[in-house]
Amino acid sequence: MKKSILLSAIFIFGMVSVFAGPFGFSMGMTLDEITVACNGAEPKYIGDDRYYVQPAKSHPLFDGYVVWVSETSELYYIKGISKEIKTTDYGTEVKQEFSKLLSPLERKYGKFKKTDKIEKDTLWHNEQYWMRAIANGARTYEAEWIASSEDSIEKFDGLVTIAIGIKTRETYITDEAYIWIEYGFSNQADAFAELDDVL
Repeated sequence: MKKSILLSAIFIFGMVSVFAGPFGFSMGMTLDEITVACNGAEPKYIGDDRYYVQPAKSHPLFDGYVVWVSETSELYYIKGISKEIKTTDYGTEVKQEFSKLLSPLERKYGKFKKTDKIEKDTLWHNEQYWMRAIANGARTYEAEWIASSEDSIEKFDGLVTIAIGIKTRETYITDEAYIWIEYGFSNQADAFAELDDVL
């Protein structure tokens, strides 16, 4: 009995290793498969299909991970949140970390559409208020990748969108920020629609 359980675990782990995407996760993984990808640590349910996880394949900058898993679609969305990054009023350090993350993503998935936009009526236009504008939601600093064709969706095992950006924990925090990254798979539309149906 123990031997068959061990063989099953090895088989599942082998599948996860072969098909694993961001942080070792891939579209349609069950909670059992996600547990294997987290070195046996079970996902902690947060609510609305969301589970807090600690993947074995983690990035040193990130310390928070959430996966969206539904009964019908299984895993369909992933979010990672970085550690707090100390930075100047100009956002120099957090922008550098953002660039470091975006470079390998572009090499792997292709060109991202970058957005650095500030609201016209904000008081924080000057670059020395860059972090204040981020904290107050007056500036958007993000990048987005969208699968260009069915071929690229297939190439990246169902991955259709990636988004990455900079935020602060609170509006009054201007000396540190965090980077968030989100991955959406082709089964997300049905899963989110199913989630909305309960409202």
